[in-house]
Amino acid sequence: MTASIRTATLLVPLLLAAPGCITLKKDHDAVVARVEQLEQNQAAQAEALARNLKKADELAQMLESKLQEAEALLRRNQADLGLRVQEIELVLEQLRGAVENAEYVASAGAQELAELRRELDGRLGALEQKLNEATNIPESKEGLWTEAERRMKQKRYPQARKLWRIYLSRYPGDPKIPQVRFQVGLSYFSERDFKAAIGEFYRVIQDHPEAAVLPDALYYSGLAFAKLGQCRNAIAYFEALQRPQAKASERYKKAAAKQVAILKKDKGQICTDRDDAGAGAAARQGVEASGTAGAGKKK
Repeated sequence: MTASIRTATLLVPLLLAAPGCITLKKDHDAVVARVEQLEQNQAAQAEALARNLKKADELAQMLESKLQEAEALLRRNQADLGLRVQEIELVLEQLRGAVENAEYVASAGAQELAELRRELDGRLGALEQKLNEATNIPESKEGLWTEAERRMKQKRYPQARKLWRIYLSRYPGDPKIPQVRFQVGLSYFSERDFKAAIGEFYRVIQDHPEAAVLPDALYYSGLAFAKLGQCRNAIAYFEALQRPQAKASERYKKAAAKQVAILKKDKGQICTDRDDAGAGAAARQGVEASGTAGAGKKK
C-alpha cells in the first residue's frame, strides 16, 4: 500500500469523528473499495511482471536448446543447417521482443528488468557469436584447411576441431585425412583432455600405419599417457619410435629416449602404475597391430 493510500485510509475515521463534518457510510465504503482496487491493481502488475520475466527466461532456455540442436545437426548434415539457423533467428527475435515488452510492465520492477536486460544481452551476444562461427564455414577445401589451422594457432580449439571434423566428413578419401585426425587429437591434447587425445592418436596408428604423421601420433600418445600417470603405456609408445619401421626423425628419437629415461627414474611423482602388471600391454598391442610402418618425415 502506498503512502497516499495509507493516508487516505487513516483520514476516514478522523473525518467521521470531526465535529461539524458529516460523512456518509457509503462514502467511507467507497474509499475502502478504492483502496482495495488499487491494491489489486498493484498485485496484478506484479504478477504480470513475474509472468514476463518467466517467459523471458523460458525463451532464453529455448534458445540454448535450439543452438545445441543446430551444432549437432551441423556435424550430421550441413545441408539442413540453413533451416535451423532461420529457426534460431526467429527465437532470437521473439526473445528480444519479450525483453522489450517486459521493460514496460511495472515501474517498480524497472531496476530488475534493467539487470535482466544486461544479462540477456550478454548471453545473446555470446550466442550470436557462436551462431556466426557455426555458419561461417569456408566452402573450398583449401579455405577450410586454412581456417582450421588459423583457429588452432589462435588456441580456439573447439572451433578448430569442428572445422577439422567437417573436413573429415566432406573429404573422406583425401590424402590428408591422417593429418586431420592427428590435428583433432592435438586439439584435445592442448585442452588437457588426454584420454580423448589418445583415442584420436590411436585411430591414426591403427588406420593409417603408412602416414607421415605416424611418429607424431606415437610421440604424443606417449606424452598423453605420461600426463595420465600411465608410464608403462607411455614408455611403450616412446620405444616404438626407435623401431626402424616407424621411420621417425632423429629429433623424435632423441626426444622419446629422453622421455623414457625420465619416466624410468621416476619415484612416484609422475607414474601411478608401478604396481600394475598389465600396464603397457594395450599400448604394445596397438603399436604392434599397426606394424608401425609409418613413412616420411614429420610435416
